[in-house]
Amino acid sequence: MSGFDTVTCLSDLGTADESVGLIHSIIRQAAPRVAVIDLCHHIDPNDTRTAALMLARSVPHLAPGVVLASLGQRLDRAAIAVSVGDGQSMLVGPDNGVLAAATAAVGGADAAVRIGADGGASGGQAVHPARDVLAPAAGRLAAGEPLEALGGQIEPALLMPSLVAVPRTETDGSVTAEVLSITRWGTVQLNVDRDVLAPLGRVLVAEWTSTAGAGVPAEASSQTVQLAPPGSVPDASLALSDDPYGLLELTVAGGSAEHLGFAAGTEVRLRRAT
Repeated sequence: MSGFDTVTCLSDLGTADESVGLIHSIIRQAAPRVAVIDLCHHIDPNDTRTAALMLARSVPHLAPGVVLASLGQRLDRAAIAVSVGDGQSMLVGPDNGVLAAATAAVGGADAAVRIGADGGASGGQAVHPARDVLAPAAGRLAAGEPLEALGGQIEPALLMPSLVAVPRTETDGSVTAEVLSITRWGTVQLNVDRDVLAPLGRVLVAEWTSTAGAGVPAEASSQTVQLAPPGSVPDASLALSDDPYGLLELTVAGGSAEHLGFAAGTEVRLRRAT
């Protein structure tokens, strides 16, 4: 195997200390000609849900190669490496659901291994998972070592599933979606697409429980929302429009939805306006 020329990294390590630099250096020592790309290192600590979502929506656009995902200060679950796309890329990370949605997004796993003690740092306990296990394993794969050299094979179907939620169609025809994230522009990304909402028409009612912050009681909220680009509705109106990933986002025309009390994980019931 000739190896890979790109390693893409996603983590909750931040960039305030040397951790990310160490990952780069360890990978480059193993594969000197590899390019290391930092997708994001500012996932909230242990936020596997956000990491899984970010990776899943990114993988169709990433250069073929090795993807390293590191979440958490400890390896509470086994480190794994997964081959996808008939070996075109390898995903390395903890078996905590972060890799599952990305694996599904590119057609499923060809093979998977549990990274053994000799797949990362030589001997000893992994005090720093990214440094001691994941970066060395990613470097070895980038240098051309076969997947099975990292550890024993495991059944890909038994990997921990992703924690990314799917929308629910209720018995009354309404749809319960979930907020995936709030963008820096104040748009609310949902986990639902146009096809799911098509039976409800173009004018809907959105209902959710807003959270204003610590010490402030939750409050039930409801607004009419149009399934239309934000530029086609009056200012301050709520619009549902396509996001860059084929899903829908809530947008306040001419403004931001930050004041409406949405947060990642908030459930939003969408029903036909009567």
